[in-house]
Amino acid sequence: MMKISIHNLPILAALSASILAHASAARADAGHGTVSFGKPGSAAEVDRTIELTADGMNYGIDNLQVRAGETIRFVIDNGSELNHDFTIGDKATQAEHRAQMTEMMASSSGMMDHDDANAVFLNPGETGELIWTFSKTGQFEFACNVPGHYEAGMHGPITVAEADVDT
Repeated sequence: MMKISIHNLPILAALSASILAHASAARADAGHGTVSFGKPGSAAEVDRTIELTADGMNYGIDNLQVRAGETIRFVIDNGSELNHDFTIGDKATQAEHRAQMTEMMASSSGMMDHDDANAVFLNPGETGELIWTFSKTGQFEFACNVPGHYEAGMHGPITVAEADVDT
């Protein structure tokens, strides 16, 4: 068993901070391009628009259904007095994003500044847009990963069906 003295705590804290910084950088890079569930789309490719309103701890919808290959423009209005984000991804991506948001909130600035292609952050009263092309079938999620919001129920499933199936 390893003994940890109080004199070693500053070294352990510095080591932990370094590891977290490298892990955060790796997670941030993951959102900038193509990932297993899709890629950023362009306005010229949009097949349809889905409008959502973040109000309290929900988006006003229970689930989303799209087709593989479909490019969706999500328009999210933050009608709440709270900060919110809208992130799309698989469960692992959502968990990583929640950890990143928690780290940002705990930092000295408390700012949640990120530019992941699969997420949009909204201050109260703001409207944002996210354009995404879903590349494969499966079950994914939309979620708000501001600390505590996911846990309060601000998330739901995205079902991506075969391209030839009506949604």
